[in-house]
Amino acid sequence: MNSLCRLPIEVRKLNFPEEFALAEKVQKSAWGMEDLTVTPKEIMIAMATNGGFALGAFKGQQMVGMSIAFPGYVSGKPYLYSHMTGVVREHQSQGIGYLLKKRQREIAAERGFDLAAWTFDPLIARNAYFNFSKMGVISRVYFLNYYGPMNDSINSGLETDRFFAESFLRSDVVERLRARVKPQLKEAHVAVTTRNRKNYSQCTDWKADLKNPVTHVDIPRDIVRIKRLGLEDAKCWRLATRELFLTYFRAGFTALDLIHRGENFGYVLFRAKIPKSISPTHESIC
Repeated sequence: MNSLCRLPIEVRKLNFPEEFALAEKVQKSAWGMEDLTVTPKEIMIAMATNGGFALGAFKGQQMVGMSIAFPGYVSGKPYLYSHMTGVVREHQSQGIGYLLKKRQREIAAERGFDLAAWTFDPLIARNAYFNFSKMGVISRVYFLNYYGPMNDSINSGLETDRFFAESFLRSDVVERLRARVKPQLKEAHVAVTTRNRKNYSQCTDWKADLKNPVTHVDIPRDIVRIKRLGLEDAKCWRLATRELFLTYFRAGFTALDLIHRGENFGYVLFRAKIPKSISPTHESIC
């Protein structure tokens, strides 16, 4: 075994231009980005020296992960906005993203923030499961085509819809609500009808039921693979879940968790009273 693989991960703030240049390379590996779509070191340096900060995850001298965050401010409420966290492809699914996010939360709390927030694609099951199960987020705001077209290896082919994720730093409200909802899951409305094709799960129909206090909205295990095998089926997943999330969020529901449901994952949507969202202004916001 290569001795580098046995080295512990060190997460630390980036301070030098050379380190920020390494963070550009991490982005390319993590998302399969072209040069044009990488956040350049000059922008990251500007963020880090004007209220934000950038983190690197290192194995020895090798940077294997990066994260950048900066303060957000909406309606008199400051929060930490985590713009980007990525891990090089060969070191993904090893807990490095969690270490970066954990340190980011610690710094946010040290600086007096009550909330950290970020966006993610609700159809990318791996990221969504990490955000809900590891980071304890909720979501109740849905952005339509937030970034416009993106041509990297993960986002290409579908409009870039996003959840706005909220992570409470000084409250156990999410844990208490999840415990309250758990006994009701068996009676939840299942909003998406699916069937198993030979190679993947296909969305065939969808319907909201706003009278039921708990709803499951299923998503496939690997939307990137579905895009590759059947782009129209991937677009159907986007259309179905978009319509459902917009409908439920407008009716006061919150995406409270993501759980395993057979061949798919299922969001748990619940009509809950939670501290007011600090959703940013966006022309496509629900």
